[in-house]
Amino acid sequence: MNKSQQSRIFVASALFILLIAASFIFGATVFIIGAVAIVTSFIVEILSSKARKETFDFTSFWITPLVITLLTTPTIISEVWMVSIATAFGVFFAKSLWGGQDKNVFNPAMVGLIFIALAFPVQVNNFLNPVLNVIAPVTPATQFKTNPTSVLNTYSYWALLMGNYPGALGTTFKLGILILGTLLMVFKISDWKIPTTFLGAYFVLSLINGFTKTGINPFTYAVYSLLMGHLLFAALFVATDPQTAPLYTKGKIIYGLMLGIVTWMIQNVWVFNKLAPNTEGIIYSVTFMNAVVGLIDVWTIPKVKEIPALEELNI
Repeated sequence: MNKSQQSRIFVASALFILLIAASFIFGATVFIIGAVAIVTSFIVEILSSKARKETFDFTSFWITPLVITLLTTPTIISEVWMVSIATAFGVFFAKSLWGGQDKNVFNPAMVGLIFIALAFPVQVNNFLNPVLNVIAPVTPATQFKTNPTSVLNTYSYWALLMGNYPGALGTTFKLGILILGTLLMVFKISDWKIPTTFLGAYFVLSLINGFTKTGINPFTYAVYSLLMGHLLFAALFVATDPQTAPLYTKGKIIYGLMLGIVTWMIQNVWVFNKLAPNTEGIIYSVTFMNAVVGLIDVWTIPKVKEIPALEELNI
């Protein structure tokens, strides 16, 4: 087993722990959603590897379906086939067609989620309130964009960290995301530069925006902004994908900063329709930045010291 395979196993294990945590919040049906996504990914991956006449890598099919599962609503269990479609679409069009593992340009999970978000916008935006056990039309992340004061008065930091509120089934338990994401960085499974610059840029922009909010502490507004929606999960488990991220240190910093800026703009600057903020614009910003990673790599290739001319070396 090589280092890349070991890293994928560690990441998949962390994601599965978050799935277990989600079962305590939203119920055991989250395992059905996860199983459907994993089986779909396995089928597409093994058929693709056979078509390419390559040896099937047993570590290659876990991460994408788990990310898709954790970023979907618990209520999708009634239309669980949508999860299968998202997984099949993402794995096939964003990974298999590019040559398989470690050859893709776009993050397969993000491509699959964008597909069902555009194809089935109503179904993917129904949420479950785990406390009242009723369908919630909006999440605290959406409320925060339109009425931040109500969220500040309703949810404490601890409540947001523990995840007992409507949201995607794997992204509400912020404490678990922070702990597991930090462990992956400590053990160098993921690179700390991308999530820190990503979240740092988003925090600074939110802090500036906080000064425009009447009666709200800008620092509190910025901290709450980081705890809303998919942001923390995406920064620690999606943006750090080594295949779709830049290769070099300077490029990773640029990538993280741009991710923060683009995500903030999508989620906060409502130029085209101020009545419809894209609360979870992270799936679009990651895909957009994946497309420019090649350019970032070209711009940030480390300079090699020039070799002295032979005559200068007296050779």
